Amino acid sequence: MQTEHVVANRYRLEEQIGSGGSGVVWRATDERLGRPVALKRALSGDGDPQRFRQLEREAKLLAQLNHRHVVTIYDVLNDNGECWLVMEYVPARSMAELDVVTPQQAAKLGAQIADALAAVHAKGILHRDIKPGNVLMISEDEVKLADFGISRGTTGDATVTSPDLLTGSPGYVAPEVANGAAPTAASDVFSLASTLFAVVEGESPVGATTDDMQLRLRRAANGAIASPRRSGPLGPVLERMLRVDAEQRPTAAEAHEILADIAGVQAAQRAPHPSFVRRRGLLVTVGVLVAVAAVVSWVAFSGEPRTPTGPVLAVGPHDADPCSLIRDAALEEFGNPNPVPDNSGFNQCNMIVKKDRKEANVQAVIDNTPDEQDLVQAQDKGRYRLVTEAAGEGSCGRRLLLSDNYEIRIDVTRANDIDADACDMADAAVRSADAVIAGGPIPARRPDNPASHEDSFIGSDACRAKDSPSFPEEHGIDRGNPKVGFGHWMCTWTSTTEDVSYQLRFSRSKLLEKTGATKSQTAGRSSTTESVPDRDLCEVNVRNFQYKDAYDDDKNEVLEATVTGKTLSPDERCGLADQLATAFFPPR
Repeated sequence: MQTEHVVANRYRLEEQIGSGGSGVVWRATDERLGRPVALKRALSGDGDPQRFRQLEREAKLLAQLNHRHVVTIYDVLNDNGECWLVMEYVPARSMAELDVVTPQQAAKLGAQIADALAAVHAKGILHRDIKPGNVLMISEDEVKLADFGISRGTTGDATVTSPDLLTGSPGYVAPEVANGAAPTAASDVFSLASTLFAVVEGESPVGATTDDMQLRLRRAANGAIASPRRSGPLGPVLERMLRVDAEQRPTAAEAHEILADIAGVQAAQRAPHPSFVRRRGLLVTVGVLVAVAAVVSWVAFSGEPRTPTGPVLAVGPHDADPCSLIRDAALEEFGNPNPVPDNSGFNQCNMIVKKDRKEANVQAVIDNTPDEQDLVQAQDKGRYRLVTEAAGEGSCGRRLLLSDNYEIRIDVTRANDIDADACDMADAAVRSADAVIAGGPIPARRPDNPASHEDSFIGSDACRAKDSPSFPEEHGIDRGNPKVGFGHWMCTWTSTTEDVSYQLRFSRSKLLEKTGATKSQTAGRSSTTESVPDRDLCEVNVRNFQYKDAYDDDKNEVLEATVTGKTLSPDERCGLADQLATAFFPPR
């Protein structure tokens, strides 16, 4: 192919401006519209109609993407058996031509790439070859993501390029891909981190370009990923994005938010869109996500005025996601945050902060505001009043009292284990929660949450047990007037004549067994019974269903039935607890 050649009777080739394993790129002139374009020969003239249709489907998806930081696709052509992509012409150098930049500058450019990548992923497309050479510098402060020549749809279509070609570039390819696994959105995130690592550290996390290509691939395949040394505040997020375990990396959207925070720029705001989330190494389409309010994080930290509108729990108690309140970035200064969205109650989320093989726990709980409150020390924060609780040994608590009779509790425990100040951690979590609720209601749960299971207790009422003929009414229990917990996920009945109480609660746990507990069957379901005489109680746990959590561990959704009473014998308490649990479940 030579200059002055006209493709499809319209595009005149002017100058070859790039080439690689995935095609040759030319600057060309669109003679019909009189504008410069970039023309890429993506497939040679082998006349394979199936491969052309695959590329055409992908090009159509990319053409729908009108994103500031993505090179626009105009058209896809079949010219005498040769497949060409017609793209926006961007007269710019690539990021590969940059000298080493500061961490803040890399974070600023990285936030743009991550935002572009999130939009690409939302269309069901993987880039699969993110590297400095495929990022175009529009200016010193703005970039565009280019070269989708080996990208492919997440629906499973075969790659456009030959199957024996490497999916990605040595130095930037994710460990799982280097080991032969199919690329995922997580591998794109790894490649983005490798790109930012290179422009700050001077080489990729698996070595310099002068190193042998196979050596770099082996390092990636073996998980021999270097730690950043000169990346400053960018270091922690790079380490997260470069994790060997793909499931532990943030999504592109999460990376965008964190990078924007580091750079001190406003995170991009976008409307909710069809998207997907990772689940055990796969991309699973989940429909419309309610967008997490990433855009407001910069407001809370910059001190800009906010205009609160609407209730904080507008999405409803059953839908509000407590895990949206504490962003990973808020706690990264204390260690490595690991979210646990399904430990214990439906209204809580734990963030386990790990450091030097030790860990602290930061818990966010959405709950009803207790009737009796000492609000003398509460500080008015606009959408909530902040109560500062007394600190303990390695523990600290904060309460955000909301205007709609709900509260958010932040509890930090075991902070001493990681040599951190518990109240500093609590305050960091409060700032994160403030950033979320400042922009509107608490976001809804992610659709991949186990609570989306069709049999989940998420939409059930624990108090419905009172309407069952199996409900035990002995010992003066006031059946008709229970105390209803947040979301109706807990219900408590007390006696009017004795020191006896019943409680039903929905929970999640790793194992349906405890030391000293007895395995049994309740309402035809697996259960355990545990008597605790020194606390005058017996607890029956009944499995609702079993599932895999985000870390691929077995977990159970459980109904907890607890009966307490000093006047009752252990056998009486356990018998009543079993009856109480049976009253909740309909007969099988």
